Amino acid sequence: MNHLLASSLLSLLPLSAVAATPPTHAQIEASILAMIDAEKKPAASTQDLVLHAMFTPRGFEHGPCFASADVSGAYECLVGMEIGIRTRYRMLRLVPQGMGWVLEKADVPAPVPPRERARALLSERLDERMASIADATARGEMRASQKRLQVRAIQDCELRSTDAAEITCEVTAGDGTERGTEPQTYVFDAQGQWQNAPLNADR
Repeated sequence: MNHLLASSLLSLLPLSAVAATPPTHAQIEASILAMIDAEKKPAASTQDLVLHAMFTPRGFEHGPCFASADVSGAYECLVGMEIGIRTRYRMLRLVPQGMGWVLEKADVPAPVPPRERARALLSERLDERMASIADATARGEMRASQKRLQVRAIQDCELRSTDAAEITCEVTAGDGTERGTEPQTYVFDAQGQWQNAPLNADR
């Protein structure tokens, strides 16, 4: 578990929201499989059995858990799991029930940069692009557009790891005359601030 990721996520919550004991790895996995079993329909064919086996989560990776800001007593945990041929990362909300835990929500929205911070980070990316443009006129036009830049939406964010505070989002931005959408990857730095991920992380 990455200590920076845990502390960064916790810093987003009011102190009063932090509870005592999060679920264990075994309890998290048991709650996931219990929900799958509860929703499973009788197999109509051998193909159904094969598909169910293929898409049943396995190969769990565990990140930090932190107290839910929305549901008293609940925890939200970052979990990676193999589903089909991909490893997917999700924030799961678990609520205590009896001596164990129940999966209450399987896709809790992950924390994302506020729009003003996303605008500053996008501006940094434009600085990097302008540094590689030799034509002064083109650089000037890009600089003018940069000054008018506004972030319109940050959506479809996807967590990318359980051991690094890294998230990729579709960011829509424009300068008042045109707009576009492209993926941006962000990380927390050592001070818990959002930064652009290294370019080789944008995969």
